[in-house]
Amino acid sequence: MKRMLLAAFSALCLGATAQITVTSATFPVAGDTLLFAYDESPVGVNPATPPGGNQTWNFTGLVVDNTDAFRYLPGNAGMSFQNFAGAELVLDGATGETYFNVTNNKLEVLGYAGGDPTGFGVNVLAKFSPAYTERKSPLNFFDINQQSTNLSLPFSTAQLPDTLLAGLPILPDSIRVRISTERLEIVDGWGNCAIPGGSYPVLRMKRTEYTTTNLDAHISSPFPLGWIDLSQFLGGGGGGGFGSFLGTDTTITYRFYSGTEKEEIAVATMTPDLSSVVTVRFKNNQTSSAAPEVAVPGTATISAFPNPAVDWVRFDCTNLPQEEYTLKIFNIIGKVVWKENYQLAGNRSIRVELDNFKKGTYLYSLSDKKGNIVGTKRLVVLKP
Repeated sequence: MKRMLLAAFSALCLGATAQITVTSATFPVAGDTLLFAYDESPVGVNPATPPGGNQTWNFTGLVVDNTDAFRYLPGNAGMSFQNFAGAELVLDGATGETYFNVTNNKLEVLGYAGGDPTGFGVNVLAKFSPAYTERKSPLNFFDINQQSTNLSLPFSTAQLPDTLLAGLPILPDSIRVRISTERLEIVDGWGNCAIPGGSYPVLRMKRTEYTTTNLDAHISSPFPLGWIDLSQFLGGGGGGGFGSFLGTDTTITYRFYSGTEKEEIAVATMTPDLSSVVTVRFKNNQTSSAAPEVAVPGTATISAFPNPAVDWVRFDCTNLPQEEYTLKIFNIIGKVVWKENYQLAGNRSIRVELDNFKKGTYLYSLSDKKGNIVGTKRLVVLKP
């Protein structure tokens, strides 16, 4: 009996030593450039395995559709540092600057300055309240974290396109977009994660985020009503174009963290029912993009040309069974900003004018009438 207990205790101890702890040593510091690659149509990857330890996640079949580099600078190097006093870091992005507070225990997002994330096409200054915790340390198996945060984006009506205001019963002085986020994180797995160019001991975190967008209007005439919540009146796509921005979105990601690398090894964005993977961002161990993806004969595909695009983009669809399809374009917070239905069969090209699109990164997706997704990929829009 003693031998059996000793063997069981030894097995538990050995299992425990196999689990890593992720520390603040993996937080970015000023001068770091983190390199990522994106597979916009991942095939054959399963990040959503049951919880538990000593697992193997083989993502070596990922392909590089796009790449990105996250460049971190000292906070005081940012153009809007005066609005984020004390920020240690600023992430210099294509459309704006994101400011961070860094401690031994947290990497916190303080806020953002630049092109607005709602797609209205105006510059904003937005601060999270409280600060949005992006990373925590130390991170161990079985850790559970919860957080609520809010973001407020005020706009003068003079800044906004007339098409967004058309149909409102009273013209407000200004509007305010309120974005509330509820997040639950569970470190539910550990093991080894293999990606193109490397294999790493990791912890797996399941992150579930509920993002609710509401709209307020400030009205001073003909009656001084102050701020009024318009969300209940604008649901379902009505209300002068604002309805499509409102409501609650659910985003589920599986995130794989190493104890040695500053990049997440992989971040897999799932469909809400966890049945499939929408996209995977992973540590870019390659110096250049992989060769262009070659479609398997007979497989339905969609691609965008040119990409990046300026004035227009053409979506090339191939090998489509005869069906009704929906083409959607999403902004960076997952809101549908454009969609159209088509009867398609075989090979077809769809041209979309980008006059009403602002500079930034979007996702496009083609799905059939049953909801089966032909492909979801990234589109970059450039403007002079």
